Amino acid sequence: MEVLTLLEITAVLWGTYLVVTWWLERGRLSQLTDKTVLITGCDTGFGNLLAKRLDQLGLRVFAGCLTAAGVAELRQSCSERLQPIRMDVSSSDSVQNAFRVVKETVGNKGLWGLVNNAGINGDMAGPMEWATKEDYQTVLNVNLLGMIDVTKTFLPLLKKSRGRVVNVASAAGRVAVPDAGPYTVSKFGVEAFSDSLRRAMRTFGVKVVIIEPGYFRTEINNKESALRRMDDTWQLQSPETKTEYGEEFLQAGKDGIKASGRFMQDPVAVVDAMAHALCANHPRSRYVIGWDASFIFVPISWLPTELGDLAVRLVAPEMTPTPACCKNKQ
Repeated sequence: MEVLTLLEITAVLWGTYLVVTWWLERGRLSQLTDKTVLITGCDTGFGNLLAKRLDQLGLRVFAGCLTAAGVAELRQSCSERLQPIRMDVSSSDSVQNAFRVVKETVGNKGLWGLVNNAGINGDMAGPMEWATKEDYQTVLNVNLLGMIDVTKTFLPLLKKSRGRVVNVASAAGRVAVPDAGPYTVSKFGVEAFSDSLRRAMRTFGVKVVIIEPGYFRTEINNKESALRRMDDTWQLQSPETKTEYGEEFLQAGKDGIKASGRFMQDPVAVVDAMAHALCANHPRSRYVIGWDASFIFVPISWLPTELGDLAVRLVAPEMTPTPACCKNKQ
């Protein structure tokens, strides 16, 4: 009887928490036209869609683009409020140039939002053993070190407005996937950096939000590009490694990439979460987006290690095909 009472109290408290949270999250900021936001990685994907969404909502947007083509596309498709700027987050000089442009515009008013969206998969595809140190450096320089550099550079402007930092992590920052080593390592780093920053910035009134998307239809998940990267990575392997893994392993990995397209989701859901994080009175600290992130990756991350490893093998066998040299040992 006492156990039942405890469960009832827990259920009531949990239900109350959910209702209060739902109610708080409904409120939106007034005077959005007074807010200025910087978004990185706006050439394509989430960043491009978010820049256009915020422009439609009336915010002033600085859209960081790596390419001149990205700048031109946004200038053509958005209002004069949106200012595209060339920005390479892996270059401190480029980040400083962007900072000068933004600071000159916002002045003492400060910057309301920073969305660290820029990210890459890198040039390799395949098991972790195939990745070189340079492969890790390339991805970390953009996905993690670039994010840290941009955040530290713009924090003084965010403190002035008691604004918000929105960092794009990934469901792969919850569960390490063996066929995307550099990307996964970078996203685990994003999670750690964001958690630490959120706790450090609370006393300054700066909110830090983590976005954790699953598998969405963006350029970073382009199948043709992934297949090409896997072929290129395979060609760089030594004859010994090719013999050890075998052509069947390579083909199984490519088949997994081809099949993954069936599970891609509409990126609008991620943009909705980003816009809420910037425009809600009470944003969440973490947004888990996508059925795969919510019902596969996050639950697996809660499991004991051995069970989590088993779940990955069962749920996504294409991530862990068996090398030729290991088939007779199973």
